[in-house]
Amino acid sequence: MKIGSHFISFPYILAPMAGYTDLPFRLLVRRLGCELACTEMVSAEGLVRHISLTRAILKTVPEDHPLSIQLFGSNPEVMAQAALLAGEAGADIIDINMGCSVKKVVKSGSGAALLKDVKKTEGLIRAVRKATRLPLTIKIRSGWKEGELTYRTMAQVAEDLGVDALVIHPRYAVQGFSGQADWSIVTELKKRMRIPVIGSGDIDSPAQALDLKRQTGCDGIMIGRQALRTPWIFNQIREIEAGGPPVQPDLEDRRNWLLSYWKWIEENYQGPAQIKALRRTLFVLTRGLPASGEFRQNVALARTQERLRTLFEEYFDSLASLE
Repeated sequence: MKIGSHFISFPYILAPMAGYTDLPFRLLVRRLGCELACTEMVSAEGLVRHISLTRAILKTVPEDHPLSIQLFGSNPEVMAQAALLAGEAGADIIDINMGCSVKKVVKSGSGAALLKDVKKTEGLIRAVRKATRLPLTIKIRSGWKEGELTYRTMAQVAEDLGVDALVIHPRYAVQGFSGQADWSIVTELKKRMRIPVIGSGDIDSPAQALDLKRQTGCDGIMIGRQALRTPWIFNQIREIEAGGPPVQPDLEDRRNWLLSYWKWIEENYQGPAQIKALRRTLFVLTRGLPASGEFRQNVALARTQERLRTLFEEYFDSLASLE
């Protein structure tokens, strides 16, 4: 799959997820087979105003590429400035968030709210496209509410304005994550569009990711929530493509991944933010292990890194003794 000047040999992509797809998590999934990864969504206003917490989301390192930086906002001029800043920060691809249905984002006129006014959104896309030579993508939903065919209009506008690829989550904004993603929309867009079409929504296994890509004919698959549950899904897709069964990680694999992830978190976070990130890590990489429910309850109560490390060591030692 080619997005602008970038050839993506493995078109299974880590989706942008606020609060999750930070630099440590991206490094983890890259180690586990992911090629193209997206940042958390980045406020264009915060970026242009040089707000430190917003700028921190852009942090990257040489091994964190190819990288798509996702921007959200509603002001064309601000979005254009933010695209330039994202490019200076190391973006390989710029993505415009037109699918987030969280109230706070929609209230600002950003995210999925852009689907309500195609003409205004056309101006925003044009401004960003004019501002940057980097490959540009947009991530949309089917429309604001059921029955609308906004995805058809928006896809055509994007293609006409020089957008390099389209990501579609085939749910309506008012649905949030309820109901089921309608992948027939992905099939339809692939038949209509000349630019790459990437499908997203309800991927819950490596086999399903491969099946939906084959059934719809889409160019790529974006994986979100399942990558949080099983970050190794990318390696499993590669294993199936190579003709073998998907390998389940063993206890030692998870322990080693946790230790690497722990190091990256220590390097990138301080204070309460570090504790929060470590808790999240322990929640994700112990899901499905024996007695993990009790372990995660203890993790939720821990207040220091030292306590978290003790819980981690004791838990994995206890699991090793069962083998």
